[in-house]
Amino acid sequence: MTDTKREFESPFFLFYKRNSEYVSLRKRALLKVQKSWPPPSAMGKVETAKERAGFDLHMFGRLWKIVRIIFPGWCSLPAGLFFLLLFLCALEQYLAYFMGLVASKYYAVFGDRNFDGFITHTLKTCGLILAISSVISVKMYINSVLYITWRQLLDRVLHRLYFSGINYYTLNVLDSNVDNPDQRMTQDVDKLCSSLATITTKVIIAPFQIGYYTYKTYVGTGWLGPVSIYAFFLVGTVVNRIVMSPIVKFVMKQEKCEGDFRFKHMQVRVNSESIAFHVSGPVESCKTNRALDILVRAQQRLFNRQIILNFTRYMFDYFGSIISYLAISIPIFSGKFGEDEDISSIVSAYAFVSMYLVFSLTSLVDLGSQVVVLSGVTHRVAQLVERLLKLQHEWDINTLQASSSFTNITQNLRKRSGSRESTASSSDSRRLIEDSPENEVEVCGEDQTSLDIAFILRDVTISAPGSNKILVSDLQLVIKKGESLLIMGPSSAGKSSILRVLRGLWPAARGTVAHDFPPGPKCVIFLPQKPLMTNGSLLEQIIYPLRLDPNSPVSSETCEEIKSRLDALHMSELVARCGGLQTDPDWNWNDALSPGEMQRVCFLRILYHKPQFALLDEATSALSLDVEEQLYQACLDQNITIISVAHRESLIKYHNYLLNLDGKGGWKKEPVS
Repeated sequence: MTDTKREFESPFFLFYKRNSEYVSLRKRALLKVQKSWPPPSAMGKVETAKERAGFDLHMFGRLWKIVRIIFPGWCSLPAGLFFLLLFLCALEQYLAYFMGLVASKYYAVFGDRNFDGFITHTLKTCGLILAISSVISVKMYINSVLYITWRQLLDRVLHRLYFSGINYYTLNVLDSNVDNPDQRMTQDVDKLCSSLATITTKVIIAPFQIGYYTYKTYVGTGWLGPVSIYAFFLVGTVVNRIVMSPIVKFVMKQEKCEGDFRFKHMQVRVNSESIAFHVSGPVESCKTNRALDILVRAQQRLFNRQIILNFTRYMFDYFGSIISYLAISIPIFSGKFGEDEDISSIVSAYAFVSMYLVFSLTSLVDLGSQVVVLSGVTHRVAQLVERLLKLQHEWDINTLQASSSFTNITQNLRKRSGSRESTASSSDSRRLIEDSPENEVEVCGEDQTSLDIAFILRDVTISAPGSNKILVSDLQLVIKKGESLLIMGPSSAGKSSILRVLRGLWPAARGTVAHDFPPGPKCVIFLPQKPLMTNGSLLEQIIYPLRLDPNSPVSSETCEEIKSRLDALHMSELVARCGGLQTDPDWNWNDALSPGEMQRVCFLRILYHKPQFALLDEATSALSLDVEEQLYQACLDQNITIISVAHRESLIKYHNYLLNLDGKGGWKKEPVS
């Protein structure tokens, strides 16, 4: 199923999806992010949950930036739904006013003993009930559609930022400024959009509603009625503002603990087989219960502080019912109405407008608990956006620097002449990279299909992020077409770390890392130490990181070639288990396949894409020597330059050079004899 078919399929959305504006809607939303938030260099330190976060102007500033994302334009779908929702809310209030007068008219009919008037009024009331019921149901439906439209827009923008560059890796592995990014993009965005859809219409309609009923109350009770009600509301607002602000940080803490608890359950689900082999269920149960206890304590602290908020909320609710009668008592006891007038119908009519004015004001006070939640999740989502923009800015700068360094170095290489590259070691690592005229390299220019140099490392020192321990010191390395390299050494010597630096996952502690090649698996492809299996069919596993295009399906010849490869690797039975190459078995591939099967499937990606360079990190450690030989030989037959990290000496014969790490920062590169 394609991404387009996965969109939610409300009638409004299906209509809107056909509109050409939808094509650029998400791009416009992303532009809103870039315009709303300041440049990452001006952000300074990103605010975290441990820092200031309350119901204040800072929260409103962040909320306004998010609102600009979910409203890409005046003529967009969200704007149209929102204005329609406002119209329905106004229509509901119009009909509610007449519903409020129903009781007073019944009193008048009963007082006059008018049977015909009773029947007429009853029929009108039934029609009014049907009308207001229809309006409310449609309003709730539009409110729901608006909520999921907002959620999709905001999540799409977050996904665009999250999966840009290596932001997803940095946030989850290296960065500690933002906790639980998955929690923020799922549950927090859901709560934000749901709360905003509920609160916004009430806040916008409230001024018109309050203005109208203030006038009607003034007509019936004089100026004392509205003044007393407004004084009551002012006190309630001040009290709620004082009570709400300190609670916001406890909402944020609860959301963090909620994410930690869910992550622990996800960890157990992903590693269930390993846990079963270790017979470590009791240990994981203890750790999961500990996460639960932390969550419960966070919720308890939040509930302890919500006691006062709930007390003030319901106190003002019930006092509001008395205030309306106090307001209507003013004209009654002042003698405004004569003794011959029907006081019951008059009290019913004026009590309704006074009570509705009180209701309109107290309903704003009642939004306190929802505003607290909205404030908390607004801060969390905004923190995520700010951090993603900052990381993206840093990634763009690093990529530009790597490309610029690559251009400068390769230009110098074209001009330089000298002897052939001799055996390099850490003792002479300061020597400049030199090439003889015979081995002078040509850098891929406009034709991106031919790449002769993939990476250049000059005086690169590698340390794990946050650590001062040097893994590799002053590394000099040029990865060229046709010069396969095997990286060996003791455990924790920095073999995989070199691949991380080449990919850009880790920054080099010192030195220059230069590269300039087009994205995509046709030029350079990495196979990490842990096999990655995505959801989808077996064919989707093999063509990863590309995805199936319904407009350009994989040819039958290619499918037959893949099947022959699978058959040669003794995996034809897997095709039958899946129900076919292009059938989605709807299972967890990590649980369904053995480590050896996963490595074979992942290695097939190289043979399918036929990249110019393949960087492999223990990619055949779970395979037998004969299968390993078959796969490596297939790569050599396709002229794929291989950079391998491995412990097996059986792989040496498939490489031209050997890079040995001593585990103390030293290294030695030598040709394979």
